[in-house]
Amino acid sequence: MDSFNLSLLIDGIVGQSDNQILNIVLPIGLKVLGGLLLLLVGWVISIRLSAWANAFFETSDLIEETIEKVLVQLIRFGVLAVAVVLVLQLFGVQTATILALLSGVALAIGLAVQGTLSNVAAGVMLLVLRAIRVGEWVETAGEGGSVSRVGLFRCDIVTIDNVLVSIPTTAVFQAPIHNYTRLGRRRMTAVVGVAYDSDVDQVCEILRKVLADNPAWDSDPAPYLYVSNLGDFSVDISVWAWADGSVYFDAQANFKLEAKKALDAAGIEIPFPHHVEIRRSV
Repeated sequence: MDSFNLSLLIDGIVGQSDNQILNIVLPIGLKVLGGLLLLLVGWVISIRLSAWANAFFETSDLIEETIEKVLVQLIRFGVLAVAVVLVLQLFGVQTATILALLSGVALAIGLAVQGTLSNVAAGVMLLVLRAIRVGEWVETAGEGGSVSRVGLFRCDIVTIDNVLVSIPTTAVFQAPIHNYTRLGRRRMTAVVGVAYDSDVDQVCEILRKVLADNPAWDSDPAPYLYVSNLGDFSVDISVWAWADGSVYFDAQANFKLEAKKALDAAGIEIPFPHHVEIRRSV
């Protein structure tokens, strides 16, 4: 009888232990399963949304390529971050605690990389505002040349001497930007000095013909020539002419060369200062 009661007691204790273990393990198991399911769903949604955003940006010219990639990554990691927060809430972690922790981490990182963040912010503004674009000819931060890259941290410019110059985006954003490509056409202002005994009307006709012989110069608006200065050695004639930005430098160099040839052929002198050196004999 005693053995029978002891056996029943042991079976009861084991049964209660099994129920207690089941009551503890089952909720945890369900939470783990639910958390894994949330992460899986978040991962799938992040992939789908980033793919949709990437496809949208490829068919749109609203945003620069560099910032498109950043936005796609932000969408992807943003969805994953939301999924992680939901999982933590599922396990009883308070949202306020999570936000406080993230705020502290963000503040520490921000103080540590303050200069870098300034560059990133400037890079984002340059990309959003489209102040400069790849392929444009610009002068900024003391450098001039063709823009080869606009990034979050630096802008690369290839100078006319084929030298690659990397400029921090902060310096570019804070400096004036002279963009010689954006408006398409550029005006040349050249000054040609001739001798005082020259026929100014004849000089202007010769210079107009030089411009007309080169199709790079626009006929509308027509070139404009005028006497801009009566100098110590010459009568200065200013020449205004318009050309497409892509051929501007070649057209400008050609004008100077052909103007010199044409004036020489007409016997018109381009004066220059003469220096007289007087030596005293000892």
